Amino acid sequence: MFTYIYLIAILIMFMLIYEGITTSFGYAPRKIKAITIIAMVLVAFRFLTLLLLFLYNKMQYVYLLKPLIFLELFYMPIIIFICIYIYSRNDKIKLSFFYVLCGIFIVTYFFLIIKAPLVTNISSIYGYSITLKNGFNSYLVLLCINTFVFVLGFRIYGFKYSNKPGVIMVMAAAFITVISIIISVLHAEFVGVIILGEICWMMTLDYGLRKFRK
Repeated sequence: MFTYIYLIAILIMFMLIYEGITTSFGYAPRKIKAITIIAMVLVAFRFLTLLLLFLYNKMQYVYLLKPLIFLELFYMPIIIFICIYIYSRNDKIKLSFFYVLCGIFIVTYFFLIIKAPLVTNISSIYGYSITLKNGFNSYLVLLCINTFVFVLGFRIYGFKYSNKPGVIMVMAAAFITVISIIISVLHAEFVGVIILGEICWMMTLDYGLRKFRK
């Protein structure tokens, strides 16, 4: 049963990615279009990797696809920032600062992937299950970011021109992601639970992008 749920979650994410990319090309403002599409492509790479590991139980794929397995550590902060930018409707947010953060995350991500030891297990649910040996430390940044965003959501909700339903979605996505990270780190057999948080953030981003159609 959990195997099918995991596979369905991956397929749902592919649908959300397609919706996000097509909407971005057609309607997203120029200043966030490129970075939004790049983030979506990175999401697609990660979930294609998860699908391959699910379908093909061959060890060589594990090491070949290692740089793509943990891309959520890089793209999730980008997606979170884009969502805040869209829903807060606050012109004081500087995109130049955001691009500096992207650079920091790129360097940190590749340093982490090169240095971090992996723990590989064969799972009846995920095919090959690959986790970082110091998983909690690696995901601590994501945990802190989502916790901060959840608290920040109360302030953004009070902005005069903020998109209230969108802000609620941001807070819900942040809360669910915090829970999913804790579960996946503490219980290796539930490592795939973090996908739930990623789906929530993609739904939140797609909802915001659709607002540009008006």
